[in-house]
Formats: sequence, C-alpha cells, structure tokens
Amino acid sequence: MFGNIEYKEYNKKNDIHGTILYPGIMVAPVQKKILETIILKDNIKSIFDPFHGSGTALYEAFEISQNIQLVGCDINPLANLITRVKLQGVSKNILCDIKRIEDYILNSSFIFDYSFPNMKKWLKPNVIYSLALLRTAIINIKSKKNRLYFWYILSDVIRYNSNTRSSTYKLHIKDNIKIKNMEDTVVNTFINNAKKYIDKFKHRSDNFILHKNDIFDVIKQYDKNSFDISITSPPYGDNKTTIPYGEFSMLTLYTIPKYDLNLEGWELRNYSSIDNHSMGGADKYGLLSDFEMSLIEYYLTVISISKQRKIIRYFKDYFYFLKELCRVTKKYIILTLGNRTVDRININLVSITENYLKENNFINIDSTRRAIPRKRTPKLTSNVYQKPVNSMNYEYILIYRKLND
Repeated sequence: MFGNIEYKEYNKKNDIHGTILYPGIMVAPVQKKILETIILKDNIKSIFDPFHGSGTALYEAFEISQNIQLVGCDINPLANLITRVKLQGVSKNILCDIKRIEDYILNSSFIFDYSFPNMKKWLKPNVIYSLALLRTAIINIKSKKNRLYFWYILSDVIRYNSNTRSSTYKLHIKDNIKIKNMEDTVVNTFINNAKKYIDKFKHRSDNFILHKNDIFDVIKQYDKNSFDISITSPPYGDNKTTIPYGEFSMLTLYTIPKYDLNLEGWELRNYSSIDNHSMGGADKYGLLSDFEMSLIEYYLTVISISKQRKIIRYFKDYFYFLKELCRVTKKYIILTLGNRTVDRININLVSITENYLKENNFINIDSTRRAIPRKRTPKLTSNVYQKPVNSMNYEYILIYRKLND
C-alpha cells in the first residue's frame, strides 16, 4: 500500500527535525508518506501522538493539513518544549531578539548564577560561565515564544559543550584528555544556530494541544473514538535499559528556568526521575489478564528470573496503554516498533502488538519492515554471558484500521 519506505538517503539536517538532537526519533518522510496517503483518502479531522518525543509525526501531519487537530503527550519536559517550538514557531521580531542577546553578551553587567547536581562533573568552569551569561541574556527576552526557541537552540549547545560522550544518549563522561582539550563554543554556536534555523520555524500552527504528563493520566481523560488517527512509536522497553530519554535531557532541563518548562514538580529530583516515571519504570497496575499473559508467557519461561519482573512490569504498562489507545482511536492506529533483546532472547513486540490489536477490534491494512541505516548504538552491543548481543537494526511500521463497533 505504501511502497518503498526505506529512505536511505534521507538526512534530517535538511529539514526542521535536524535542528536539534533527540533520541529515537521517527523518520519524517516515512511518517509523512503514511499520513499523507490516509489523510488524502479519508476525512481525517484529528491526530493523536501519545509519545510525541521531538514531534516528528505531529509536525508532518501539520505540514500535510493545517486544519487537522493535533494532540500530543510526552512525560519528558524537553520533548514537550521541542514539539511546542516546532509547532508554534517564532515571533516576527525574532531577529531583534537575537540582536538583544548579542548586545547583552557584549555589554552584560549582571549574570544570574545557577547550579544543579554534579554540574562541575558535566561542565567545565569556562562553559559554566558562558552558559550562565547566555542563560541570563535569554531570560531577559520578553517574548515567551522566542525564549522557548532560544532554549530549544541552547539544548544542543549544552550537549556539545558538556563533558559527556556524543557516542551515546546516556550521560557518560569523556576521557580527561578530551575534556581538557575541549574549546568553549557556547556563545558562537548558539548565535550561529539561532540565526541559521529561523526560516525553518516560519510555519505556525494554532490547532494543537500538548500534554506534558504521564500518558496513563492523560489518555483516560479522553472519550471513546476521540481521534481519527493515533500515530506513535512507544518505548520498546523501560527507558533505563533501552533509550534513556530522561537522562539525555537533564543537562538542558537543569539549565532552563522552571517557569519556561511544563513541570509537575518531580522531574528534576535526580537524573533518573523521568526514566523511572516512564513506561515500565515502576509498578503501576495490577495483574495481567489471562490473554495478556498468554502473549508473553513464552518469554517468561526462557528469560532469567532476575529479568522477569522487568518484563512483566513493562507489559503491564504497555497492554494498559494499548487497550486505552484502541478505545480512544476512531479509525487508524499507526505504530513504529522494534523488537528488543533481553537475556539474548529477542522479544517479538511486533507480533505481541498485532495479536493485541486484533483482539481489540482492529484489522491490519499494511505492515512493513525498514532497516535502520544510521544508529548511535553499534550492531553488536553489550555482552551477556560473555557473548555479544545484537542491537536493534530494524523498525516495523504497523497500520491498523478499526472495525465498526
């Protein structure tokens, strides 16, 4: 139905999605092609992304039709900020505000001090000073829309000037020699990027709702058949052992003033707070149903007892999410999934999901596999039982249509 969706030559640096680094983003032209095909042939009025991340699917839907209601949710305040900036764009006076920041940096007489846990581990003293100076300049910008854009731009600047390695999304300290030889590029990189990316933020949507919250608290607030399309890429396991979205975000979140973030109050307690609160991070629900247990019981027989609790905890969350997603979706569910490995056992999340959707009144209209051409993790990753483990090298796109109730 959708043809070739490999897009091996796609480079996100050519569009808005390449203006910031965020883990595990969906491939924009893949999502756009699927959405475009469905939107143009059906009367689509609303789209929901319950794990919107950096906002790829919602932004691409907006590019297709500005009349569609966009609704998204993410537990990570940085993901919320990134997606909001992509959808709302910048104000017309953005160049004047950049000039104000440049003038403040050249003529500053006051700098707000700020600190956060283990700051000196992750940032060199000269970088801390430059960030404090730039941070103060941004705080003085009156336009919130432009301030959020500046925090957006600052996020990558912090990451690239920090002492963490760029080869992983986890915070992993660089070698001392590399840290010593690092140059402070905070101000120059920020100003250059803020100017360079302006044109990509000229489009503005007024038809979106973004929730910064746990999806389990948000989704139950919506009525049955609230959304024509639900499109997302849910976590394939608990964040701490798959992609640590929260840990990746913390240096930025500790730098942005709280009043410019949507916070519930617990997010900044420590570097693991967001990942611990995310899907599979904590026991939230009761027992699995007999049907749900039947979908994962094989894996529980071949995975070590020490890992079984983690698998059960994740699927309690995942099945609850899927059940609610089926309830609030009126027409189509589109999922991008991967099959992770635990104890050298490949867990077929795709097959598990397909069976669950069929049980809940959805029928498959297309499925396809796509090789992941560029990854931060190598094809062979950490050792288990002294043997290398294959990392995730394929993603699967499932398109399901709801049967008449």
